[in-house]
Amino acid sequence: MNTTSFHRQFALITITRRVLTLRALFIAIVLYGGILFWIAPRPPMVDIPQHAAQIATLHDMLLGESPWQRILAVNLFTPYLIGYGLALAFSFVMPVAAAIKLALMLSYYTFVFACVLLRRRFGGDARLDWLFVPSFFGLSYQWGFYTFILAVPLGLLYLLLALQHADRPSRSTGGWLLLAGVILFFAHGLIFLVANAIGAAFVLVRSRGRRLSEIALALIPYAGFALLSVAYVVLNDNAQSAYKMAIPGGQFIHRGAMLFMATWGAAFSHKWPTVLATLLTLATAHMLGLRLNRRSPAAFVPLVVLLAYWFLVPEVLMNTSIIYERFAVYVLPFYAFLFVRREDSDRDRDARRHRDLACQVALALICIAFFSLQTKRSLAFATESANFERVLAAAEPAQRALMLPMDPRSPAADNPVAYMHYAAWYQADKQGLVDFNFAEFLPQIVRYRERHTLREAPDRLSWMPGAFNWKNDRGADYRYFFVRESGSLPPALLTNRLCPLTLVEKSGSWSLYENRQCH
Repeated sequence: MNTTSFHRQFALITITRRVLTLRALFIAIVLYGGILFWIAPRPPMVDIPQHAAQIATLHDMLLGESPWQRILAVNLFTPYLIGYGLALAFSFVMPVAAAIKLALMLSYYTFVFACVLLRRRFGGDARLDWLFVPSFFGLSYQWGFYTFILAVPLGLLYLLLALQHADRPSRSTGGWLLLAGVILFFAHGLIFLVANAIGAAFVLVRSRGRRLSEIALALIPYAGFALLSVAYVVLNDNAQSAYKMAIPGGQFIHRGAMLFMATWGAAFSHKWPTVLATLLTLATAHMLGLRLNRRSPAAFVPLVVLLAYWFLVPEVLMNTSIIYERFAVYVLPFYAFLFVRREDSDRDRDARRHRDLACQVALALICIAFFSLQTKRSLAFATESANFERVLAAAEPAQRALMLPMDPRSPAADNPVAYMHYAAWYQADKQGLVDFNFAEFLPQIVRYRERHTLREAPDRLSWMPGAFNWKNDRGADYRYFFVRESGSLPPALLTNRLCPLTLVEKSGSWSLYENRQCH
């Protein structure tokens, strides 16, 4: 063996070891990401208490054990069925909080797995798999959009099936696509719409050389999904939709900035550093010497559809807000799908070797730093939120309660509204019924019966608790008032002449008041 051949073999062995080491590190970091959900007893995710309340109440209602059967009803025709159903199944063998954490952890692992499968399907470069690691913990995680987060990986798996159908449309692939589409509809309506827009675009992109009749046949499943969407709207004819078009100017600039900020879940603070971090992450494709995958136009479809959705969809739809920002979870993965490895000569490959290693190490360090920050916040939130447990323990079970988050901020979690729905844990843990309640919303699986809703602006007190009025907000209906404050209380709460309240427990910023006289 000559010297040149020896050096080449030694270099090849070294490269192989580095690749395996980096892959092992990638897997280890992904596995740790699933642990993040378990660090705090109650995750610092804004809406999670409401979702936990939905699952716990559904569990009791199905068993006939809910004290609220008279005023609540189960709604199975909901696009949130899959996410709630999974946690519901887990809730029969573990507490609701643990059931939600387990579902979220499994969703995260499936998300990364599905991203890798799609990247392989497009012929992408495995070195960009690092982009799949942090994006799951962006704005949707921070807000606690539980049902959306559970549906995110299902949307990616659906795209794999849609690609197969677009490549070789047949009755078999169309049938499986219909089945998968119905499942996706019952997982989350928004992801259902976006995934099917991408799937239909796959058919059009892959239609070169086909007759018009063949293209129409391949699009039949998507026509069926359009009818399903129309049926849902018609059957829920009291749904309201506010549509505001994104136009050039302030709105367009805002949405463009959010595209970079929401990816990391930092829409609340550290905005410009987040934009810089996103730009640096996106630049790694160039630093790795990758090229656009022009041989496969389908690889561009997911990102193009996502951007069209981001800038053109309503801001509010069927009483659901943050419609477009939540899709930031797909930005980095869809971007990674655009690139493939460049064919280099041996000399160029040797020159790039050290730079490639440096880029991958940098991506690994970014993921480690991001998860370290999330770990720090969760640990701090666990300490900060401990005061609520004393207040919760002082409340008797199965009572109706109102939460007044006068100060919903969490410095620990760096989230100004982390405690907005936190008192809903009373409903999740102790069979209570807490307002404001997601049961007011049309898509929920547990809903108030018509005559029991709060009717006008049901979430008004979540955003403006200081506007509480004893008469208008039916204060006498509630036995307990969970208040989180760092200053003054609404005058109408303590000084009302009808039902003076008694302070039952106070712990830190949390107070529990009881309506003993009128209840």
